[in-house]
Amino acid sequence: MSHTRIGENVISDLNVEASTSSAGASSSVGFNAGATYTFPDVVGRAVEVRGHARSASHGDGARTAGSGGIARPSALKSARGHQRAFSQGQISGSEAAGGSGATRPGHSRVGSKTDFILPPGHKEVAENATGSVSKASGKGHSRQASRSESIYTLRRSAPPPLWRRLVSFLMRRTPRYEQEERYRIVVPNHTVPPKTPRKEHPNGKRPDNKVRTTKYTLLSFLPRNLLEQFHRVANLYFIFIVLLNWFPAINAFGKEIAMIPVMFVLGVTAVKDLFEDRRRHASDKRINNSTCRIYQSEHDRYKKVLWKEVRVGDLIHLSNNEVVPADILLLRSSDPNGLCYIDTGHLDGETNLKQRKVARGFTEMQDVFEPSKFKSIIEVDAPTTKIYRFHGAMIHSSGERVPVGTENLLLRECLLKNTDFVEGIVVYAGHETKAMLNNGGPRYKRSTLERLMNQDVIWCVIILFVLCLLGAIGCKVWLSAHPKLELPFRSEDTNDTSEAFLAFWTYIIILQIMIPLSLYVTLEMCKIIQVYHIHNNVDLYDPLVDKRLECRALNITEELGQIQYIFSDKTGTLTENRMIFRHCTIAGIDYNHPHMQDDSKSKNTLTVLANPKLAMDLNYQLVQADASINKQIHAARVQEFLVLLAVCNTVVCAHHPHHDLMNASGIVEQPQGVYEASQSSVNIVEMPTTPSALSANEYSRLEESRSVTPSPPLNAHLHPDRKHVPSLSPITSVDSSPTSELPTTKTIRPKILTIPSLSFLGAKRNNLTDEQKSKASQSSTPSPQDLKPIFEAESPDELALVDAAYTYHCKLLKRTPTSVAVETARTGKLDYEILNVLPFDSTRKCMSVIIKHPITKKIILYCKGADTTILPNLASVEDDSEAQKLIYLTQQQLNAYAKKGLRVLVMAKRTLSTVEYNEWLRKHNEAEVAQENLEKRLMESFAAIECQLTLLGATGIEDRLQEGVPETLASLMAAGIVVWVVTGDKPETAINIAYSAKLFSPHMEQLKIMARSKEAAETTIYFYLNEIERQNPEGKDSNHSSGSQNKNKSRALIVDGKTLTFILDRRSNLTKPFLKLTTYCNSVLCCRTTPLQKAYIVKVVKEELKMRTLAIGDGANDVSMIQTADIGIGISGQEGMQAVMAADFSLSRFKYLERFLLVHGHWSYDRLSNMILYFFYKNAAFVFLIFWYQLYCGFSGSVMIDQMYLMLYNLLFTSLPPLAIGVYDQDAPEHILRENPHLYGRGRLGKVYRTNSFLLTMIDAIYQSLTVFFICQGVYADSEIDILEYGTVVTTACMFVMLLHAAIETRSWTIIQVASLILSIGAFYVYSVLYNSLCVSCFGLPSNYWIIQHAMSTLNYWLVIPLSCVLALLPRFLLRILHTVVFPDDVTRTLMMHRRALRRGEGFLVSWSRSTSASSIYRTTDNRHKNNTLTAVG
Repeated sequence: MSHTRIGENVISDLNVEASTSSAGASSSVGFNAGATYTFPDVVGRAVEVRGHARSASHGDGARTAGSGGIARPSALKSARGHQRAFSQGQISGSEAAGGSGATRPGHSRVGSKTDFILPPGHKEVAENATGSVSKASGKGHSRQASRSESIYTLRRSAPPPLWRRLVSFLMRRTPRYEQEERYRIVVPNHTVPPKTPRKEHPNGKRPDNKVRTTKYTLLSFLPRNLLEQFHRVANLYFIFIVLLNWFPAINAFGKEIAMIPVMFVLGVTAVKDLFEDRRRHASDKRINNSTCRIYQSEHDRYKKVLWKEVRVGDLIHLSNNEVVPADILLLRSSDPNGLCYIDTGHLDGETNLKQRKVARGFTEMQDVFEPSKFKSIIEVDAPTTKIYRFHGAMIHSSGERVPVGTENLLLRECLLKNTDFVEGIVVYAGHETKAMLNNGGPRYKRSTLERLMNQDVIWCVIILFVLCLLGAIGCKVWLSAHPKLELPFRSEDTNDTSEAFLAFWTYIIILQIMIPLSLYVTLEMCKIIQVYHIHNNVDLYDPLVDKRLECRALNITEELGQIQYIFSDKTGTLTENRMIFRHCTIAGIDYNHPHMQDDSKSKNTLTVLANPKLAMDLNYQLVQADASINKQIHAARVQEFLVLLAVCNTVVCAHHPHHDLMNASGIVEQPQGVYEASQSSVNIVEMPTTPSALSANEYSRLEESRSVTPSPPLNAHLHPDRKHVPSLSPITSVDSSPTSELPTTKTIRPKILTIPSLSFLGAKRNNLTDEQKSKASQSSTPSPQDLKPIFEAESPDELALVDAAYTYHCKLLKRTPTSVAVETARTGKLDYEILNVLPFDSTRKCMSVIIKHPITKKIILYCKGADTTILPNLASVEDDSEAQKLIYLTQQQLNAYAKKGLRVLVMAKRTLSTVEYNEWLRKHNEAEVAQENLEKRLMESFAAIECQLTLLGATGIEDRLQEGVPETLASLMAAGIVVWVVTGDKPETAINIAYSAKLFSPHMEQLKIMARSKEAAETTIYFYLNEIERQNPEGKDSNHSSGSQNKNKSRALIVDGKTLTFILDRRSNLTKPFLKLTTYCNSVLCCRTTPLQKAYIVKVVKEELKMRTLAIGDGANDVSMIQTADIGIGISGQEGMQAVMAADFSLSRFKYLERFLLVHGHWSYDRLSNMILYFFYKNAAFVFLIFWYQLYCGFSGSVMIDQMYLMLYNLLFTSLPPLAIGVYDQDAPEHILRENPHLYGRGRLGKVYRTNSFLLTMIDAIYQSLTVFFICQGVYADSEIDILEYGTVVTTACMFVMLLHAAIETRSWTIIQVASLILSIGAFYVYSVLYNSLCVSCFGLPSNYWIIQHAMSTLNYWLVIPLSCVLALLPRFLLRILHTVVFPDDVTRTLMMHRRALRRGEGFLVSWSRSTSASSIYRTTDNRHKNNTLTAVG
């Protein structure tokens, strides 16, 4: 087929007539196997003919036809198209356009639980929200605006011009498309000729799978980096000075010399930014060069390719534990029911497995599916940020339209679990995948201190302008007073005004150090050295994972000391996501499980040791034949309790590691040897192997090793002793070109895909015990009967329950959608028939399973859930009965479990008669197909069967927090920091963790906002606000605004993601009331939040409350939040590299955050604040010295100080003391800061660097400059001293005053502080002596030969220096004494109290031993978390 006729042929192929039958017969489309499917014009015409109608309201919407006739209905858009509902409303059809009375109903879809909120900058196309009826126009979709939720999507269609795309490429920005793309067509790439040009390819306009998260490109680095650096006012100013100095009439310094400081500062910063971006580039390269297998029609098999080479329309093959490289529509699975399981923890923070299934109609084709025969095209929505929303249709060659949705989509960065292999077609790739759309790019962060410093730099500019203006006015006045002056005092061809104008610009040049350019150099150096010391701090080193704290952003260390809000993820950040079975109560008897299996050998195992009493009670009848009736009854109860634990769940299990018969080369290998014994229990689907597939192109298998996903981690060089384990084992070499069709006698071993947890996705994804992980990661597999099953659960607590049942030999062996096999010591192996599964939801807070017993044929409902749900639904019993006593005992034990912070679940059962079950099933089936109030009718159906229950027992499960999390959170909140936990987990799980982590306390009042409409959310928020304000009419109960804890009543706020959808929508006007409500609460917990919601929460807190924020997380779902916050921290212990690479800092465990903020953050802020103020002071004092001299030189712009002294004053003479202050000064030692978290308020409230700090510094600089200058002037008045010698004396006196001022400001003295002062004054004298001795005429400057030697030979020189120092520094010294003794701040007061305690002997204990007659002195240690701990010191 010629490409010039593609449009005509395709239109001819796709031309069908709309069906008007009442049955809604589908349109038929004919496709030739070898046809080239391109849609340059067809798509546009199809949209013009008929569009989609979307309703987003809760009401009913009817769609009518748009104006205009329809010439030809398109196969891509049937007569009705799709009807989509994004809420609980229904869409009723109306007559189609053209007068057709019988319409073809489309499929109605209801939106998912959680919606995404895009950043505020995103603009939506105007929508028709005026009426309930939305008319479908002749173009694209029409959509009715929602009354209850905001729906934001990313849409693109027509490409922008070439020049705009070029600019977007250089600036790393996505080009804006002129028209809104409503949907798109995906054609299988193997149906298109391989050599088709990309412009003519039907999928050619779609981006490839290559991702870029870097900030710069090779071409954009220089302009963009300079643009970012010019955020600093001083950089702009000095560029201007450099340019100004090139004018001959006003230049004051050498042109080349004036450029050196500016080039040095810009260069150092650019190198630092380049180094940071290089890390991002390395991460992108590693991800893009990961490998996967796609189908290639020219080879008729799957071949290994890089991720970046994957295209939309490719068929892809994935193995167990392999990472999904793009958004894929599932077509085939190794599971006979067409199911697979994925771990989406990287997207939504949930580590539970989620089930996906193949598209409708492909389940029956699993055994015969061949990629080459797949010819259907896919119609999908344009890319959107909504993870849980996907709509589309598969259009077969027969014209049949099969709807596809979220349950058929595998998302990028998910992990394939519990499935041998899957195959699917790529529908979104690269930056259009949902994972990348939710991943905001890096941004340039500036600290609050730097912003304040920039403001003060502007004040320096104003002061400089005033000084220059005064100098110009003085020059004009002086020249007017002496009109007869000649050269060199006055130019011949200029008047007084022009001379004054030139003098103004001359002053700009000679007083330029008023703007502290070297401050930025020193600031960068201080931060780099601070980062070095923080990185090498042994207290922040985690020996378990061999990781140190890593600093990836070097320009915001001081922000660590000013954090006001912390936003933390839960799973993997606060917790280890490790559930441990600690307690259970059966028939009122409590069984404790305090010990873990092999606790001495492995501290990480999750399997508990069996309780001897429980094991004896369970096996009592087996041991003693004459057991009493009560013992037998209790043993039966224990047995049934364990069966419930094994059955009432969604745990899937396997007796061997999942394997794929296809290796990375795309070759299917026959199972032999070790798997023959397991083939009976494992359904292995063999892929068709044709001779052409084996002999095509004589490829070399040695060149295609196992797929590696991904490459070794970034820090692999830090662990040379650890060998990197690839995701897929390398294959055994065989014949490179198997061309013979005869069977070979060489044994081909199957290649087992035992992929461990990937390094950049982390081990937390895997809900396996360590014992199971070790068995699953072995290269060879023993007999399946000898292995403990590999359990993978939707939640870790289910895994703990099943594992506990297995400990007592109640073994879950196999689970299918219709049966579950359980083996017990009492009954052997039994196959229970699963009749119904009533899934868990947050409303019922329970789940149930209805099974039929294989022996008794009884129908039994097993139920587990929260005590608030199960206990009220128990069957009524008499007050004094034995059953009532058991319920009372169980309630007492539940309260005891809750006080220990355990997750409580109650177990119950109900035996159903056949009549009861059949009647309920009939009503339940009716409820499932109900068109109205579906959720309500399902809840009623569940409630009808989950009643009249019989109590079996309860469990208490420990959700293991990371070590030190409660203590860390307590310290952070004691420091006045507000902690928000934002997680994608369920509210129940998150609340339990909040109590365990001490974020919530039992005496807190819980405020819950879980609304399903904007009106409900608004009502709830204002109700709580009114109640709080009524209780506190003065309005003094706000905790967050003042940073103090509530003295009257503490509250905890809980809000879910659905409610946040309404709150964060700007149109709802609920953001400010919600934030006001949070200020009355001590803790805030956000549940079921999406990644963009996390980022938007941080954004609104920053903008509306004007707070400094820190976000900490461990997964890719936290990346947007991390990048939005002022400080982003990634947890690198177990999760992966996405959060770490996007973060400013990375920690291995959450507990290190306390020391990181309260100690290093406090020090960094305090040090840099004092250093910046000292810099302003010393530069201003030096400038004022030059200005005072203008009073004695007729405002001519002459300078008494040598130009080299002016250039080296900041770069050499006074460069070390600021470094010592900025890096090594300490206002308090580490143990004082940790023992007194409230001292963090010094930085959190910004008490060191305030608005008036700069004013006080300038006043001090003016006073000291006046003192130094006029003391020198008075001493040398009426003398014959040379101008340069006088300038040298003034410079020397100024140097001593500056250094002694630094000594007064130093709080902790070490050898470094002493050396900085000595080296500074030494450098001045050494340079001055050498310069005045050797440089007679250098750099074209006036001769300074022997000047300082002559000055030092006079007595006045040595008298002026101490006199100037004493008089200049006396006010500063007295102020420091007054501040320490009379008005001490919190840090000073705490230090004084500590020193007094040491002098009184507090903190020491003396013990005397009567037997040995010896005494010992003990020092009490930090008793914040460990009471009565003593350490012997003598």
